[in-house]
Amino acid sequence: MDRRPTRRQTIAGVGSVVAVGATGVASGSERPVDAVVGADREGDGDYPRCLYKPDDDGEWTAALPINVHVRASGDEPALERVEDAFSGLDTLEWTPAFPDATAKAWDAEEDAFVPPDASYRRPRLGDEWNHVHVWGVDDDRVAIHAHLDVIDLTASHFHRGDHYDEAADEVTDHLREAGWEERTPYDIDYDVTDDRLERWGETGDTKLVS
Repeated sequence: MDRRPTRRQTIAGVGSVVAVGATGVASGSERPVDAVVGADREGDGDYPRCLYKPDDDGEWTAALPINVHVRASGDEPALERVEDAFSGLDTLEWTPAFPDATAKAWDAEEDAFVPPDASYRRPRLGDEWNHVHVWGVDDDRVAIHAHLDVIDLTASHFHRGDHYDEAADEVTDHLREAGWEERTPYDIDYDVTDDRLERWGETGDTKLVS
């Protein structure tokens, strides 16, 4: 994946691998290859498949689906266009201000877990805030994980990701307003066990193009 700093990261002064953990790849101790699904480990496909998180014992697992795939045409990089859609003056309902939980995707080229290039939440009264993580794959492609934050006092950050289909629908509606077009039908092979797919439920697989 393209690990160049985003404009938001550069402005914040965290746009290099020597910054305080914002953009660098995971350290060697965070590279348990056995936890990575085959499609991600082998770089099989145009987009990363899963979002990975460590459990209470520090063991990494394929925790959540990366359920929105974006492909752009034109001179402006896809990641910059997606960032603009979530951070412009017309989209103040989305914010990068709240702290993020640990979430990484596998970069087969780097052979390591990498953090998102950007993350945004859409606050609202109560729970079920839309929460997205964004990775720039290359100039033309962006991978997005979308879920709703559901209050769960037993979880490490007192919430868990759920309702992926509703979150993806909301992200799709938002990006369509910014000029993206949805391609349907679209299904993603996450290369995880049937048991995990059942726990995830509807993932809201989406492809957006411009």
